[in-house]
Amino acid sequence: MQPTTLSLSRRHWLRHSLAGLAASGSPWWLATAQASPGAAPLPQNFLQPHKAVTIVVGGPAGGATDGVARVVAQGLSQTLQREVIVENKPGAGGTIGSKYVSQARNDGHTLLLGHIGTNVLSPLMQTPRPYDPVQGFTPIGQIGNTASVLVVPANGPATLEQALAQWKRKGQLSYASTGLGSGPHFLGHLLAQALGTQGLHVPYRGSPFALQDLVGGRVDCMLATAGAIGAYLDSKKLRALAIASQARSRFYPQLPTLREAGLASVANEGWFGLFASAQTPLPVAQALHAHLNAALQAPQAAAPLEGLVVEVATSASPSDYARFIQGEATHWSQVVTQLGAALKAT
Repeated sequence: MQPTTLSLSRRHWLRHSLAGLAASGSPWWLATAQASPGAAPLPQNFLQPHKAVTIVVGGPAGGATDGVARVVAQGLSQTLQREVIVENKPGAGGTIGSKYVSQARNDGHTLLLGHIGTNVLSPLMQTPRPYDPVQGFTPIGQIGNTASVLVVPANGPATLEQALAQWKRKGQLSYASTGLGSGPHFLGHLLAQALGTQGLHVPYRGSPFALQDLVGGRVDCMLATAGAIGAYLDSKKLRALAIASQARSRFYPQLPTLREAGLASVANEGWFGLFASAQTPLPVAQALHAHLNAALQAPQAAAPLEGLVVEVATSASPSDYARFIQGEATHWSQVVTQLGAALKAT
């Protein structure tokens, strides 16, 4: 299959359609939708009658995670045949919203749209930990994978080579993030470390705020979630220089990887997933998993998720996804231990 990129008009349509969903408050659950033809019947009657389901996002409206949450909410509202609400609880690298879900009732009505920052990195960086990244939740299932893109102001360096040379000469690299322990924080620190420069970490309450300051040139760069930067690239307010993934992205095939520039340590395969509070009964978790996969496989989900630069990657079962989260927590816990105080100081 040939690599594809999203056209400006398609991105424009996707952004405005998602913004409309966010602002309208329309009852998506009234829409009729079916699981994939030939699929097994979805489990029913495992939630309380007539009670809405809430998906909590640990970031502000308008961010990449918020966009993914609204696509998932629309799909789940159709498969569950009930209202699904997105609630934003930004702050502290996503841990405010995550902690809220970890302490919610374990009845399956309060869910978290999580990612590597909220469910692995951020709690590892805080003492005491606001919640256990593994034991604090019941993983429901994976939604998809994404990548982080190195972006600079439009009047900044024109190429990756120019940027790296400039930052080395300056001896300091200021980078924006979505909070202490977020993916952009880790990647920015690793980039500064790989270049042998001093890192200056500038945290924000979410990607919209960080990217606005990047546009204004108040920081040098950000390793932002790919889905958060489309509008800024389309309007030429930011310039993308490279991608922090193991291989080139089919969404941005023209962008080199940082690995290609000799910065193999600066790589992160981002992901999004759905989580419930700890001790959620297994039958409820399994039923929510089935509904999530059905929602993701529906044709209505494909275009919006592609517009957010997310490639659907469902998990086989809640236990399969739990093993994945355990592996991520083990790996990044070792990274935090290795980097030690240097990471928390930048």
